[in-house]
Amino acid sequence: MSSIPNSAMPHANAASLESDTAEEESFTATLKERAGKLATSASDLARENPKTAIAAGAALFAGAVVAAAIPAVRARKRSTTKSSSGSSTKKKKS
Repeated sequence: MSSIPNSAMPHANAASLESDTAEEESFTATLKERAGKLATSASDLARENPKTAIAAGAALFAGAVVAAAIPAVRARKRSTTKSSSGSSTKKKKS
């Protein structure tokens, strides 16, 4: 039977807890660096493929317009449904 030495096994101790908080802080910095690299690579791709970048921008804009219009359409449907159901009950009573 083989045995794994304790030095190879991670143990929860104070040193590892301190390294966890340090890793979280470095993760935030790393996340910012990744976002910067992503923005740089996206701008490079847009320069290399301008038609594709325009099409992607148009698609994003259309999606934003639709997302903004959804609450207005739902509100209009609700008001139409309420007024039509109210008028139909009035017709039945007459």
